[in-house]
Amino acid sequence: MSTRNFALFFGLPVAMIFASASLYSVSQTQQALVLQFGKPMRVVNIEGDDAGIKLKVPFTEAVQIYDRRVLELSPDGESEIVTADQERLEVKSFIRWRITNPLRFYQAVKDENNARDRLEGLLEASLRRILGAAASSDIISGRRSQLMNAIKVNLNVETRQLGIEVVDVRIRAADLPQANQERVFQRMRSEREQAAAQVRANGERRAQEIRGGADKDRAKIIADAYNQDPDFAAFYRSMQAYDKSFPAGTNMVVSPDSDFFRYFNSRKGGG
Repeated sequence: MSTRNFALFFGLPVAMIFASASLYSVSQTQQALVLQFGKPMRVVNIEGDDAGIKLKVPFTEAVQIYDRRVLELSPDGESEIVTADQERLEVKSFIRWRITNPLRFYQAVKDENNARDRLEGLLEASLRRILGAAASSDIISGRRSQLMNAIKVNLNVETRQLGIEVVDVRIRAADLPQANQERVFQRMRSEREQAAAQVRANGERRAQEIRGGADKDRAKIIADAYNQDPDFAAFYRSMQAYDKSFPAGTNMVVSPDSDFFRYFNSRKGGG
């Protein structure tokens, strides 16, 4: 074998090994932390604008690749929560999160598997803390969105030191144990019925006030009208009395000179 062939035979594999040890690629959805003998040196593509083929010092530098996308964590099983009104709830939840600081992430948890374990424990603690201070009716139906936001804020306080941002928290289900369901639903129905009864009572009281005011105004208007023309008032009252005294088909025998008929002879009621 000639010297040239020998160099090609042995040199080409060495060059390929050297090249593979010197190059690495970072896609648009990834970010990289370059380490030298385990010591962090630099971060690549953290903002998503530096993807591509990159160089590193062969054999002395290593590259840790992390995902830039939003990741999801759905713990297995359910979290059992004791609420502020001492009800037990079985809660299923999940979170969406992403790595925002690869250096801090590497120093705190090293990789995604460890991060998921830490996040699961933090989520469990946050659920107990936030939901444990709320009423069961708020968790089941009333204030769930506000509670989820409070859990997210609480988690981000904890995860910032891990180089992680929690993007979203969702409660997939919050159910009462079967033995407690009917009792809690009955209490909720009772509370709604009491609220409805209070609304009806307030409405009836207001209606009475309006009717009383209207009757008072009517009486005042009539009194003012009677005072302006006493003769007409006496005449009008007599006409009402005639109308009430003689329903259809009534036969009466009354003397023509009776006071009852005085307005038949004169508007002023004279003889």
